[in-house]
Amino acid sequence: MDITIELSLESPDGIIDCRLEPQRNDGTLFYNATILYPHIVNGYSRSEIYCHDIRFEPETGSYHFETGEDGIHPKIRKLEAQISDAIISQNKKPAL
Repeated sequence: MDITIELSLESPDGIIDCRLEPQRNDGTLFYNATILYPHIVNGYSRSEIYCHDIRFEPETGSYHFETGEDGIHPKIRKLEAQISDAIISQNKKPAL
């Protein structure tokens, strides 16, 4: 399905907001994940912003982040399974 998915995930650092926007490249569906990770600076909330593509891997049956030249921050890598599960469950829902 080509539908934008928005979700909130809990972490020890606070609530993580995530927006998954569907993209197509050569007919292959993948998602661009924009992740707002909570970060407190001098008592003020200043979310750290992470943007990564996440693609389906048929071998594993789940979605995985594409590793760019900078790599994936470990705290974001930990979210990979939760984000994959959210995409898979959203795509299983019948279209209205």
